[in-house]
Amino acid sequence: MRIAFFTDTFSPQINGVTNTLHYLNKYLTKNRIEHIFFAPDYDREECGQSKYPVVRFKGIAPPIYPECRLAYPPLHKVLKTLDAFRPDAVHIATEFGIGFCGLRAARELGLPIVMSYHTNYDRYLDFYNLNYLSKALWTYLKWFHSFAGVNLCPSENTLTELEKHGFERLDIWSRGIDLDRFNPDYCSDRVRNELGGRGKTIFLYVGRIAMEKGLDTLLESIRIINEKHKDKVLFVFTGDGPYLDELSSLKISNMVFTGAKQGKELAGIYASSDVFVFPSGTETFGNVMLEAMACGLPGICVNSGGVTDYAVHSENAFVCNYRDAASLADAIAEMLDPRLRGKIRRGAIKTAEQRSWDFIFDGLMAHYEAAARKTLRKVRNIAG
Repeated sequence: MRIAFFTDTFSPQINGVTNTLHYLNKYLTKNRIEHIFFAPDYDREECGQSKYPVVRFKGIAPPIYPECRLAYPPLHKVLKTLDAFRPDAVHIATEFGIGFCGLRAARELGLPIVMSYHTNYDRYLDFYNLNYLSKALWTYLKWFHSFAGVNLCPSENTLTELEKHGFERLDIWSRGIDLDRFNPDYCSDRVRNELGGRGKTIFLYVGRIAMEKGLDTLLESIRIINEKHKDKVLFVFTGDGPYLDELSSLKISNMVFTGAKQGKELAGIYASSDVFVFPSGTETFGNVMLEAMACGLPGICVNSGGVTDYAVHSENAFVCNYRDAASLADAIAEMLDPRLRGKIRRGAIKTAEQRSWDFIFDGLMAHYEAAARKTLRKVRNIAG
């Protein structure tokens, strides 16, 4: 089996899609499955010294998401590379620049197409006053995904949403967790002290520092909590994004910003905190919530988006109302109780232990093989 991937986001950019593709690359390499990525070039040293089999293309930084790169590869170059690689299936992970080129190339060469849906674009529009684009966006996305043999969704929540908009041939491709990388053993008093958490309950957020992640709601809830508990709590934000400058400029003394972190440093911040706070309701899955669970963090999330697939209130998380600062503040106050944290922590670890990446990717390979078989049958029918 040989697989070609097309994505508009890739390492060294940090997000849920690149995280998933990172672990998929490891799985494919370990199992000696030939593969190639078509991805953006981020003008960074990490791109030139890649550990991935990747062809990169220069692009532009979109104004509302400058960390990203939107590239439009020359079709003839993509066709030439695909023709030399001879994939059994094409997996298109995004719907725009490189993903669109991948669709054109795969159709021209008659290759089987698998697509995955990763981003709730429609919900993002609410945060950038672009709601008027919603109808056109859904029309385009439905058209784009109509060419896939199967459209893979990271959660039942996302699948249900796409069904409402008329998408067809939907199935689930969930997400896993690396329990070697993320686990409670990384807990460190030194990290807690460096964060400023000595004698305090540390509430951690990890992810893009952006409005669509619900951070305006979290900020409002922090102000509510600080009226009674300011000396008892510390809020740590790990990540980068367009809302960072505005948040940090507020100079709220019990809010700390670490910037983006990776590897053991990130695992140490997770495991050394007390509670994970994830107010985003725009996620198709919510990888960071699962990472926090694996590190033994009881989490607070909302009743919206992909986290609802695996976050169960008072069992492995504390689930509050989406975009409700009072509900979120109540949950934060509840989590000051170490007994409640201990109960939810046990459920969180158990949830993470049941999600291995190998199991997740074995299922994905079955989708590739099924797509390749369908195309082969088509070819035989035409020939016969």
